[in-house]
Amino acid sequence: MEIRIRVANPAGNITIFVMDRVKTEAYSAIAGQLLKREELHAEQVGFVETKEGQGMHMQMMGGEFCGNATRSFGYLLSMLSKDKPKEVMVDVSGSEKVLKAEVDLEEGTSRVEMPVPLEIKEIHLGEEGVYPVVVFEGICHMIVESEPRDQEFVNRLMKKAEQICPCDAYGVMFLQGKNMVPVVYVKETDSMVWESSCGSGSMGAAVYLSQAKENGWYSCELHQPGGVIEVSVCREQGKVTACKMGGPVTISEEMKVEVNI
Repeated sequence: MEIRIRVANPAGNITIFVMDRVKTEAYSAIAGQLLKREELHAEQVGFVETKEGQGMHMQMMGGEFCGNATRSFGYLLSMLSKDKPKEVMVDVSGSEKVLKAEVDLEEGTSRVEMPVPLEIKEIHLGEEGVYPVVVFEGICHMIVESEPRDQEFVNRLMKKAEQICPCDAYGVMFLQGKNMVPVVYVKETDSMVWESSCGSGSMGAAVYLSQAKENGWYSCELHQPGGVIEVSVCREQGKVTACKMGGPVTISEEMKVEVNI
């Protein structure tokens, strides 16, 4: 079967958008095949759906929420629109509400409103320490203030996270100052990726870093293997009331590829 795709690059977190409508039950198989194509260098896959009378929706390969894919989808919608709007509303998996993206096609950037975290939990790994877990709709992110650890440590941390916050996807964010290395696991596709950058993970790190702020906005740039992501958190009386995340985006021309389903 031949399908049309576009390849988005939001700070190195390469995302394939499947532009043709395919059967939902085939999403996992198609995503697996696309991720194996070395020439695409992809880390994740999103499926563009058209909802009758409701415009376009972007469904991630495992039903999870992804910040980088969300802002790239906003960029795509503006790019494909005749009016090239600087503000677009994006409907994506893992978020109950439609989110606003601020797009600058000339500068090649997209910034998106993000879901606020549901809560912050803790994982206890015995003598190894206690690690905060920032819980969002559809994804939980663990913050580890250290240089990247081995895969065995990541696996143990994620296994523990599954026990305390059942979710579609899990991330481990290795944080050293404003430098971050993300690892993300998506359950539906059983894919574990040491990502070039992670939007929702960046948001989780910013929520964690802003805990001392009582009121107002906290902003920072997080430097990741694939590029820089800008994140902002607004707090009122210590509670997170708004989140935004953005940075550069490029999107390829449409291309056709063969998949087996």
